[in-house]
Amino acid sequence: MNLQLHLTDDTQLRAHGFVADHMLVAEVWWEHPIPGSRPGEGTLWGTPVMMRQLAELALQAAIQAEEEACWQAHQATTAPVEGRVA
Repeated sequence: MNLQLHLTDDTQLRAHGFVADHMLVAEVWWEHPIPGSRPGEGTLWGTPVMMRQLAELALQAAIQAEEEACWQAHQATTAPVEGRVA
């Protein structure tokens, strides 16, 4: 399965946990489904263990993106300027 989901700062996310057929289910759904899908199909679900693992990886990716932005900003301010005598 290939799923690409682009979340923006204004995406409305909701979470829900429940038991179905003796299985724990954790789900996240969003107000704006994937373009081209029918309304109500914007849902990601799985076992609590896998949803926690996904959350941990999402947090790790967010931290890495912020650190990369800081590094690039730092590099931009400390890079030598062409033609400038030190």
